[in-house]
Amino acid sequence: MIQSWANSRSRRFYEQGKISKLGGMDTDAAEDLLATLDAAESLRDISPLKSVGLHKLSGNRAGQWAMTINGPWRICFRFKDGGAFDVEITDYHRG
Repeated sequence: MIQSWANSRSRRFYEQGKISKLGGMDTDAAEDLLATLDAAESLRDISPLKSVGLHKLSGNRAGQWAMTINGPWRICFRFKDGGAFDVEITDYHRG
């Protein structure tokens, strides 16, 4: 279950479907992935779904996981005790 958001833009998208500065993102895919993340009680609930591209991050995002939306867009989060924290829709490849 989603417990917290990294920024208000990501939260607004999830709650209201509003997007700003998320050009080129597949909004349908993002909504589906966020619903999957919200329903997950463990990473095992997500990892069998090969289409989500779940992967562990490193470097300045060590401790986070990411799911691929499309192109450069990812949903990044930390997962602990059955919940997703600091959920963020981002293009983390940009500097």
